[in-house]
Amino acid sequence: MTFDVSIEGDLKSLRRGLRGLEKQAVPKATVRTLNRVANSAKSASARHIAPQMGSRQAGVKRRIRTDRATYKQLWVDLIAKAKPLPLIEFVVGSKKPTQQPGGKRGLVKAKAWGKTRTYRGAFIAPQRKGSKKTTVYMRKSGKRLPVKQLFGPGIMQLFKQRENERIMERKVKERLPKEFMQNLKFYISKMRV
Repeated sequence: MTFDVSIEGDLKSLRRGLRGLEKQAVPKATVRTLNRVANSAKSASARHIAPQMGSRQAGVKRRIRTDRATYKQLWVDLIAKAKPLPLIEFVVGSKKPTQQPGGKRGLVKAKAWGKTRTYRGAFIAPQRKGSKKTTVYMRKSGKRLPVKQLFGPGIMQLFKQRENERIMERKVKERLPKEFMQNLKFYISKMRV
C-alpha cells in the first residue's frame, strides 16, 4: 500500500507569504530601524558633547539635524549645524527675566567656553512678547532698541571629533540588530497571510 503526500499547495502559499514579507515587512522594518538607531546615535553624541561645552543635552540635540531614511533613501544623515547655541543655554543660575523691582536688571553670568563670565549690560528677557522662553540680549546702542541676541559656542568642532564618531558608531553597532529584529517582528505581526 502506498501513501502519497502532496505539499505543492502549501509551498505556493509559503512562497506568497515570503514575497509579501520581502515586499512589505522588510522595507518598513529597515526604514524604521534606521531612523530609530539614528536617534539613539544622536542622543549618545549629545550626551558626549554637552558636558564638554557646559550645556544641556537638549540644546546640543537641537543643533544636530537628522535627514531621515525613506523607502527610496535607505540611509540617515546626522549633520551638525554651524549656528552657535544661544547664550541662555550656558547661563549660571536662574534663566528667568532679570528685571528687578525699581527697574534695575540683575547681572547675567554664563559659563561658556569653559569660563564663567559676567556680561555687563546683558539682560535676560522673553524671546517674544508673552513667550515663556527666554534668551540673553544686549543693547546695540544707548537707546532702548535695537537689541541683539547673544550666542555661545557651537557644536561643530566637538561633533567632528574622532571620539564622538566612535561613540556614535558603537551605538549604531549595538542598537541596529536588536532594533531591526523588533521592527521586523512588529511588521510581520501586522501582515495578513
